[in-house]
Amino acid sequence: MAIFTNDHKQPTNGSATIIAQGTKFKGEVNIDCHLHIDGELEGIVHSESTVVIGKNGVVMGDIFAARLVVSGKFNGNAQADVIEIMPLGYVDGKIVSSELIIERKGILAGESRPRNEVIKALEENKNPKT
Repeated sequence: MAIFTNDHKQPTNGSATIIAQGTKFKGEVNIDCHLHIDGELEGIVHSESTVVIGKNGVVMGDIFAARLVVSGKFNGNAQADVIEIMPLGYVDGKIVSSELIIERKGILAGESRPRNEVIKALEENKNPKT
């Protein structure tokens, strides 16, 4: 099964949850392990790990995760340390991250804001200390 590509490896404990193509989920997900979505999810996701929206995945709602990788469609708000929009991945909404990566042919149709600690670090670098 080729659901984990590039450097998006499973956690060392080997646990992962998959919402398979053809599955529709509505509600709130609180999860510590890797979450891979190839089906449809409407609601809120809280993850301590990586959330991957696969090429066939569609998510409408809010995602709070350590890392978010979008190859499918995401409509909503997201906060993550790293947000990566893969080729043909589509994001429409408000995202907040420390690091944003948009691959060639990835689409961000919404808003992006850096996390507060990133803004603070940039301001400190602008004003050299004497």
